[in-house]
Amino acid sequence: MRSKQALFAVFAILVVVLGGAKVIWSAPDAPMAQQAAGAPPFDYRGVAIQIHTGFGPVETYRPLLREVAALGANTVMLCPAGYMEHAKSQGIYIDARKCPGPQDFRLLVGEARAAGLRVVVMPILLLTRPRGSEWRGVIEPPDWPDWWRQYREFVVYFADIARDGGAEALIIGSELVSTERNTAEWVRVIEAARDHFPNGRLGYSANWDHYKPIQFWDKLDFVGMTSYYTLADKDAPTIDEVAAKWRPIQAEILKWQKQVGRPIIFTEVGWCSQKGAARAPWNYYQNQTASPEGLEEQRRLYEAFLKAWDNTPGVGGIIWWEWTAGPGGAADFGYSPKGKPAEAVLRRWLNAGIAATSQPATK
Repeated sequence: MRSKQALFAVFAILVVVLGGAKVIWSAPDAPMAQQAAGAPPFDYRGVAIQIHTGFGPVETYRPLLREVAALGANTVMLCPAGYMEHAKSQGIYIDARKCPGPQDFRLLVGEARAAGLRVVVMPILLLTRPRGSEWRGVIEPPDWPDWWRQYREFVVYFADIARDGGAEALIIGSELVSTERNTAEWVRVIEAARDHFPNGRLGYSANWDHYKPIQFWDKLDFVGMTSYYTLADKDAPTIDEVAAKWRPIQAEILKWQKQVGRPIIFTEVGWCSQKGAARAPWNYYQNQTASPEGLEEQRRLYEAFLKAWDNTPGVGGIIWWEWTAGPGGAADFGYSPKGKPAEAVLRRWLNAGIAATSQPATK
């Protein structure tokens, strides 16, 4: 337990200030990190944990890490947040109440590794006071050069933590659609991350509908993308109906993947246990009611995704969104499969991966 003095110090420092700004397979040209001798295969089979507190993070998240390992996962994706007030504000900041400091975060990564998990770190930006339907994909700060300077420092902050903690991969951004047109600035972010995380893999997590316009994939080790496609126009679609919806989507993604020559990591695969989740998977607010129908729809969506995507060449990993504290279960209508029928699907798939990797190599 922390001392009262240490807790007081954390309360006193509500933001981290970096650099004066508020931070309030392989193609022939594949990056060196991907080609490093002895680098493990991708094959990320895991779940995401959002990091929401800076107070006692190891004590808070150790039980969740152990639960993730007990599921059969080989990977955990830790997702801390940085904040902007709204889409047109200038400053990026880290709230020390909601994000562990560097030492604690390194210890948290170490806890994950001690549990037998490979670690991916994915810092994301959230808006604290969005105006209307704003989200991080539409940010337009008044001073772009200053924003990019702050963002590089934000990424480097977590690159140092990932390096020192022994993480395997760092995702340098998530769904920042309005920034993706500036390839030169993203290359600067990637170069800075490489300098600070030289032996780790780097990726970017594109929004499901905006991966093709990005022009900096060749500077990264893998393509990250979310999976929030509309998969039905009615409630309670069958597994076969959803799997059929995936087929043309899959064909388009895999054709493109061969062109970019990078493995795809699905960074966010998940659906709320809400009735109608297949219609708008990104919309957590569409039907915030727990129901047997919602639990069953979530289970079917898990089954259909695996029917379509499991063991697909070109896919280097699947990270399920998300694993949370608390019991989950029938009263919960969020993304977590914890204590729901979807958990059984997830366990079966993860443990099949363990069985596959434990088989002796054939001659």
